[in-house]
Amino acid sequence: MTDKKTNPDRIRKVTQSVMDLPTLPTVVAKMLQMIDNQRTSADTLARLISTDQALTAKLLKLANSAYYGFSREISTVNMAIVVLGFNTVKNMGLYLSVFDVFKNSSSASGFDAVKFWEHSAACGVAARMLSKSSGSRYSGEAFVAGLLHDMGKMILSQYFENELVEVINTTREGDGDLDKAEMEVLGVSHGRVGAWLAEKWNLPAIISDTVMHHHEPWNAKTDPSFVALITVADILCHLTQIGSSGRNGCPKYDERLWHIFDGASIPLDETDLERLQMEFLAEYGKSEAYTSVVREDDAEWID
Repeated sequence: MTDKKTNPDRIRKVTQSVMDLPTLPTVVAKMLQMIDNQRTSADTLARLISTDQALTAKLLKLANSAYYGFSREISTVNMAIVVLGFNTVKNMGLYLSVFDVFKNSSSASGFDAVKFWEHSAACGVAARMLSKSSGSRYSGEAFVAGLLHDMGKMILSQYFENELVEVINTTREGDGDLDKAEMEVLGVSHGRVGAWLAEKWNLPAIISDTVMHHHEPWNAKTDPSFVALITVADILCHLTQIGSSGRNGCPKYDERLWHIFDGASIPLDETDLERLQMEFLAEYGKSEAYTSVVREDDAEWID
């Protein structure tokens, strides 16, 4: 049995360790900096991306997918960037990087890596849909926020497999509360662990804040209403049963979630969940071309 008093500082030390946790690939890290610079041109960005064969191939494949339906073949990175847009290029770069960083994660008992990535990608799609419809000022960050919201679980899977197995077993034997089991076994939540990595990667504060507080958006510091949208995106993925986060059933939430939307004048409450499920399933179907660009070539390491 794992020591119930596992020191959170131990996990933080491992999470922040340069030896144990890789940084973002150099090309992707530079790409993020360039995209955040309003003076960056598509031509300048294309020259950087062209130095990474894998990223180049993925972007060209995405640009030529049926999802975008361009009338002629996209054969250059420059044109792919023009067709896709800077935000989509950024999303794809981070998407590929996260896959690469955690490709050695084992499928711990009860934690299905294939279904986990399906859940993560679906949450990105749902987050993008909700942020656009609500007019969030962070809509450009929504897909990445949804994609990465649970990345703390992948850190636990890769570096604390035994503890993660115990967390999952504890939820099965108890009341099914994953968050409570994490605190009992590890003394720290997957949200906090994931936020440490987001900070290490120098991701925007809104991303690390979302990763940290996606189960308690009322505690978010940057923009609680945006984080609450990611919470709803997560709920939609559980209700529609797309993929699996390793959690039994839908994550718990309370009235404080809906109060956030009231305070931000966003017309969204619990009665909208049924409608949003249908809208999300339609959006997810349209986005399959986007997510499959990564899955088709990289799924073998999580089979």
